[in-house]
Amino acid sequence: MTATHVELGDGEQLMSSESEVVFRQVTQHMFDGDLIATTAFGPSTADRDMPSYSRSTVVTAQDSRDWHTQNAKSPSLGVWGITVGEVIDSGRYVVDDSQCSLDDGQKRAPGHCFVDFRELSKPQKRELRAQLYFYAIARGELPTMATTPDGQLFA
Repeated sequence: MTATHVELGDGEQLMSSESEVVFRQVTQHMFDGDLIATTAFGPSTADRDMPSYSRSTVVTAQDSRDWHTQNAKSPSLGVWGITVGEVIDSGRYVVDDSQCSLDDGQKRAPGHCFVDFRELSKPQKRELRAQLYFYAIARGELPTMATTPDGQLFA
């Protein structure tokens, strides 16, 4: 599953620091019963094959969870991470798109980046999701606390 050609948009940059962790927010629809589904680490239809992650060099796991819960449709129930090197070892790459322009009314998480699933076949997408899942599960959930709604002292 090696990329032979990488096409970057304006403002996009390949991430190359193999030790950098990228954070994935896990929401209720990413669970299969009590367990996280392998699909949690790949794209949904809305992602257009570019599932969202956040860079650990820009934001903490807690801050990324808080931002997600305050801005996304579904609250984050936890944060899991994979390294850029693990994505590279899986035959793909991570793209930082945090400097790309946004349309009016759009928001982007601080340190936003994505694992590039574009141009992969369905079996390749399943394989990549599974590989990323196993890396993340082996690392374990990253320590964070449930986000406290604005104006409240306790969640």
